[in-house]
Amino acid sequence: MLRRKYMKIFIRILSAFIIILSFILYQGCGGMYMYVKEAEEAPMVEEKAAYKREEPAEVPVVSEEVGMKAPVGELAYVPVKPVERKRVYSGYCKLRVDSVEKTKNRVFTIAEQSGGYVESSYSEKIVIRVPAEKFSEIFNTILDLGEVIHKSVETYDVTEQFQDLTTRLEIAEKTRERLYVLLEKTDDVDERFRILKEIKRLTDEIESIKQKFEMIKKLISLSRITVELIPRLVQEREGKEKIPFDWIRNLDPLYVSLRNLKDKINFELSNDFAVFEKEVTFRAESAEGTRVRIGTTRNEPAGDSGFWQKALSYYLSDYYKETKELELGEVKGIIFTSKDAKPFYYLAGVVSKKDTLYIIEVFFPDKAALDKRLDGIKKSLGGFSVR
Repeated sequence: MLRRKYMKIFIRILSAFIIILSFILYQGCGGMYMYVKEAEEAPMVEEKAAYKREEPAEVPVVSEEVGMKAPVGELAYVPVKPVERKRVYSGYCKLRVDSVEKTKNRVFTIAEQSGGYVESSYSEKIVIRVPAEKFSEIFNTILDLGEVIHKSVETYDVTEQFQDLTTRLEIAEKTRERLYVLLEKTDDVDERFRILKEIKRLTDEIESIKQKFEMIKKLISLSRITVELIPRLVQEREGKEKIPFDWIRNLDPLYVSLRNLKDKINFELSNDFAVFEKEVTFRAESAEGTRVRIGTTRNEPAGDSGFWQKALSYYLSDYYKETKELELGEVKGIIFTSKDAKPFYYLAGVVSKKDTLYIIEVFFPDKAALDKRLDGIKKSLGGFSVR
């Protein structure tokens, strides 16, 4: 009897334990289900909240070519387009030909038939502009006109300058629009005067940016080709071959002769010039074709700026109609006038710094360009210095 009694008690305890264990497991599974459900639903709740905003905030999506914007919370893939590089192409060639005049006429025809034009023409040199997309084809065609003595092609990347001007123009125009709105809302005389003064300043800045912008677009779309012609039956000038200083012998008004620039310089041109490079070399150009180049070479034999100014005059004066000495600050140079019926003008200046010579070259395509730019160039040369 006692044994049966203990057996009944044990069964009741076991049954109660099973019931309690089942309840615990049931509650545990239910709690786990709730946690999983909350974890799955949480992002959906947050996403719905984001889409309920009436005016979603905008954040810029970085793109190398076009700035794009997308609302916060919107899950979308925005492709980043590659930068379209903006480049200026320039070609130079020296050809030995049977007839200079006939070859010049042929170059004129090639330029016009390609959709380009003749930028300038001198006794032995022609400068033409041709569509950039036809540059290689036309350059090779010109090379076939004679015996190639020398040829070169240069490329200048102006992408950053192009983008900078685009941004500056957009900001200036939007700022001016806001000022016009403020002008209509205010009756205060002093405030209107200040607003009008700022509008005038922004208008001048916008016009300057547009002018430079159009000039760079022109340089990109129309490549320059400079052709120098040497008559086959006449010996080349032997005098230049006898010049003992390489850098003076190789100077050319229309062709880049010094391709390196040691150290950084302080040299500021007016806003009418587009500057292509400031690190490896310095090259700038104005709308009418005035060109500025700066490079360096070794000061061998060691001489000051005055010594090299005299050397320039002595060795190069025979090749030009007139020469005129020029001294501005540290720069000492010569202005050369070509022997052409409609001459070009070429300024070559020197700054001597220990073992380095800084050579500044300025090409003026005609008298009009000289009259327009010389005073500004003189001011820039007066402020020239090496950092």
